[in-house]
Amino acid sequence: MDSTMIHVCLQTADAPTPEGHEVGERWVCSCGDHFVYREGYNRAGYPSLEWWPAPTVPQPRSAAKPARRGLLFGPRKG
Repeated sequence: MDSTMIHVCLQTADAPTPEGHEVGERWVCSCGDHFVYREGYNRAGYPSLEWWPAPTVPQPRSAAKPARRGLLFGPRKG
């Protein structure tokens, strides 16, 4: 996300408040974007605790499912 853009989901009624959260707390908005509450530098260049865009947390694949089930075209036949 560009740092000059404002995410509209942070302005909705179900969005978390700007203060009163633990550092590292995560929030997923209704559109699917992920945010983390951490310290960073705002547009003025001062450090501040805010909700910042973050990548999704990777989920490990389950070991019970064989690896070839997730392939797009299936296993190669020789």
